Amino acid sequence: MTKQKGMLKGIIASLLAVGLLAGCGSTGGDTNSGSTGTTDNGDKTIKFYWANIETSQQDVWQKYVFAPFLDKHPEIAIDAQYLPELQNTLRVQLAAGAGPDIFYIDGTDIPEYTSADMLLELDSYREEYKLDDVLFDYALKTGEYNGHTYGIPHSIEAACMTYNKTMIDELGQKVPKTREEYESLCNAAQEAGYLPISFGYSGNTVYNGWVWDHYIATYAGVEKEKQLLKGEITFNDPEIRASFEQIKEDWDKGWINDKKSGAISLDEARSLFSNEKAVMNFEGGWSTLADNLQANWNFEWGQAEWPSMKDGTPPSAGISIGEYIGINSKTEYADLCIEMMCDFYLDEQQVADAVSHGFSTPCREIDSSLYPEDMDAGIKKALEYQNELLAGENLSYHAFSFWPSKTLNYLNDNLDKLFYDQISLDDFLTQAQEKIETDFEEGYVFKG
Repeated sequence: MTKQKGMLKGIIASLLAVGLLAGCGSTGGDTNSGSTGTTDNGDKTIKFYWANIETSQQDVWQKYVFAPFLDKHPEIAIDAQYLPELQNTLRVQLAAGAGPDIFYIDGTDIPEYTSADMLLELDSYREEYKLDDVLFDYALKTGEYNGHTYGIPHSIEAACMTYNKTMIDELGQKVPKTREEYESLCNAAQEAGYLPISFGYSGNTVYNGWVWDHYIATYAGVEKEKQLLKGEITFNDPEIRASFEQIKEDWDKGWINDKKSGAISLDEARSLFSNEKAVMNFEGGWSTLADNLQANWNFEWGQAEWPSMKDGTPPSAGISIGEYIGINSKTEYADLCIEMMCDFYLDEQQVADAVSHGFSTPCREIDSSLYPEDMDAGIKKALEYQNELLAGENLSYHAFSFWPSKTLNYLNDNLDKLFYDQISLDDFLTQAQEKIETDFEEGYVFKG
């Protein structure tokens, strides 16, 4: 009881606002952003900023990350804030030499933040805590810039296809692996009055990355994707070009939310899937782990590699590093911030307990025997799918973790113009090529 009182004394919750998480990992819908406040006697306050997540997920952070640290350091207080417009807030505050001590950052933003002297170099901490012995090497590599570590990879996710197995069976179809099976399912769904794919990006074009990323990997192929990201081919490569032609063709058929994705939000698209109005969606493991959407699904569901979009190109799921930990270059509490996160990452039992409650899966191995016996069945199933997908032989490099920022932002912001015939494919690809060449000039190096 004393321990619980100490934790509660150290944390005071307050509601701030309602908003939409615009991140690439957990992409929860309308949630309460909150602030986890300070102790009365704390000598030092660590300010922590994260994207807006469900209150239940804030509670997991509190129980499994903050509380053990506060017990260890009663002189410390944590001011944790979950913000709808996190990245905009960070840019303004960090540029002014202020902002939080520790925060969520997208991997594609690490070069920009580092070049502006906003991020602390973390090489010494990586060595001190022997993170290379615990965290996945490819994940750590994505947090590097110019040969140094500036972001600690926080979570790993599988970018894939989520489907309604009950509806697929009722339509007399298969979970698609080939283009032929995909076309058959989409046509059958339309004929029965359903949406083949639910998808909405109104108010946040970042979600468009789910679309073009899947199509490039399963039409042009993972090797072509690598060549593009290394500068060995251009966006006008025939296979890359044909990937976007295939997206546009499928869009024009109405397979992607009846060509209305620009008019509905992610939450509305999720509702269509939850209410069995759509057979598939573009979302991956974040939707069934951190967001735990399946808790409200009254049908058999599954997750699989995105099917082949061209004969000869295999299906593919993508490796996605959901979030990174960044440390403010101006903070006085870098040692404490890193200690708090590494205490968590290095404690496999603590990690397993947090994940069993829907916490984003950290970038490390987790012994399945450590999960509690009463673990939520939906989360357990989602973990099994994720482990299976990430063990696949044809993993692609998900846009939000491996693509350069200017190119990524251009494709996301302008794909809808291609959808709605506001830009020609020639101009779209020419401008995308200009962006990636700028990214190369500014130091982007593919980390795959």
